[in-house]
Amino acid sequence: MYASSSRILANASLRVSSRSISTSSPSLARRETFVELLQDVPGLGRTFDRLFVAPGRARNDLVPTRKARFVPFKDNSQRQIYRATEADRKSSSTLLIESTTSSSGLSSSQEESNITPQEILNQLHLIPSTLTFKRRTISPDYPSLHGSLTLSDIQERLDSTYGLSSGDVSVNWVDRQDGSRMKELDSWKAIVGLKKGGKEGTEVVIRVVRLEEGEGEED
Repeated sequence: MYASSSRILANASLRVSSRSISTSSPSLARRETFVELLQDVPGLGRTFDRLFVAPGRARNDLVPTRKARFVPFKDNSQRQIYRATEADRKSSSTLLIESTTSSSGLSSSQEESNITPQEILNQLHLIPSTLTFKRRTISPDYPSLHGSLTLSDIQERLDSTYGLSSGDVSVNWVDRQDGSRMKELDSWKAIVGLKKGGKEGTEVVIRVVRLEEGEGEED
């Protein structure tokens, strides 16, 4: 009798444990990106399906090759997995899919009015996880910089390299005052977020390394 009761309790415990391990937990959700497929992708889904994928797969494969697009959202309730029906695909087949940009970024000379919200969202997710800045130090043996690195420097890089102007995105330090300056060789975290069209944002590591003799800051 006691052995049977123990088995029942053990099985119940296992069921509770399995329910507590959910792929919808906040920590896992933060490591996924929400996209809409623009064509059938074997092993992933069909055209117009909306689902979560690994950020790297979206950034390096699905979006640059126009297999998918990022989906903007204003709150997490809008990020729901949806499997499109044949009726959905038929009714949407005549819609013009907004063109996505290449991974090389938009030209900073392009007028802001010509950049669609979808293009801004795509560019946001194409920012690498680490942005490296080379700066001269006061001595080869010390980490202190000649000058400093600010959020304005990061915004300038986003504009010149990824076509994301200060009107498109905001840049804020993580766990630091926005007026803080990097004055030594170090790595800080920043959030680059949309200013319009949704609440999407991506965390980026800002890494400052020593500018060696003969190098340029943009090398």
